[in-house]
Amino acid sequence: MTLLRLGCIVLAVGGGLAGRVDEPSTLPAAGEPSPAAPDILLVYYCFDANGPRDWTPERLKHCLGDYRARGTPDERANDVLFDTYLWMYRKSSRGHLFETSANATPTTRVDWEECLDRLFAPGKQLHALEAAAEELGAKLGRPVRPWVILTLPYPDVRVAAWNEAGAEPQFDFRTSDEPRLAAVRWYADAALARWQGAGFKRLRLLGFYWFNEGHRNLRAAEATVNAELLTDLSLIRQVAAHVHTLRSDGRRLTLSWIPYSPYGGERIGVIRELMQAPAAERIDYLMIQPNYFFARWKKERPELVSIVRNAASVGAGVEVEFDEALVKDEAARQRLRDYLDVIPAEHPSWRTVPIGYYQGLRSVERMATTPELAPLYEALYDFVRRHRAADNASN
Repeated sequence: MTLLRLGCIVLAVGGGLAGRVDEPSTLPAAGEPSPAAPDILLVYYCFDANGPRDWTPERLKHCLGDYRARGTPDERANDVLFDTYLWMYRKSSRGHLFETSANATPTTRVDWEECLDRLFAPGKQLHALEAAAEELGAKLGRPVRPWVILTLPYPDVRVAAWNEAGAEPQFDFRTSDEPRLAAVRWYADAALARWQGAGFKRLRLLGFYWFNEGHRNLRAAEATVNAELLTDLSLIRQVAAHVHTLRSDGRRLTLSWIPYSPYGGERIGVIRELMQAPAAERIDYLMIQPNYFFARWKKERPELVSIVRNAASVGAGVEVEFDEALVKDEAARQRLRDYLDVIPAEHPSWRTVPIGYYQGLRSVERMATTPELAPLYEALYDFVRRHRAADNASN
């Protein structure tokens, strides 16, 4: 059975409930309030050339907590580091891509289900974060309750049969956004059901993340009658509206997005539109990635300054970027220092907007456990500490 009534009715797929009756998102959210300005660490648990990326409590230790006298018998927990974890699934075990690229194969339902299965795997990922939070809380003598954001797989417009097994719903994403929305709603509801079934005592679900880093899709202009279908702006707003109907612990869930650098420059109007949309369709946590850290972009510090200023002009946050290049490259270390200097200096409201942190694979752990990188780890902790001083609803 497939019902695609996407207004204010229920979406059902395969005979089961995959959506819910829409509620006005302007109603006050019950329960514990969401943080105003979270520090969001990106955590990839997908597949790469070396196989699956899995996270254990030990791997998460130095992301969740700030430790002093690290690597010595006197090591001790000092504080919480990042308060929010964005779980990212970029590529499936069969090499299908969860965002979009003309040179990559898009994902379908089987990949989306794999993403969920690995996210909730016993002893790993979310369960590992739960265990790490329990351990850190015991060391600090106070509760540690991280926020969690889950990635929504991107419904690529090249997909003709989302359910490869041939069963219903057999969504075709090529010419309409209704089945794309239906599939995303299915995933969000399935993820929420698994979350509720997991019974986490320390983790708090903050919401979902829109994965694709641009607003244009891969539909061909010459074959598309309705020009609005050449971008995902309307779809993003509809996804936001659905996410805002979902609740966890009585709290309305949120939608986040981290678009890449042109959205801090010539495409700043797109960010303005999404941030000024009606409350029901608005993105809650929007951060712009400068792409300044990566040498291949060939950006200079003035460009970082410009992007941060543009983000500030529309009330958006910024992503701090770094990866394992820090281990051997002093120029990379300096670029990270530039983020930590420029954002507070050039974004007057930096302490009241979300900040994202791209760390490559596990470079926070590398900073924490490599003696020559210790000053960078301390500088990162100090930046996070100063940022969260203004965000008090959750602390």
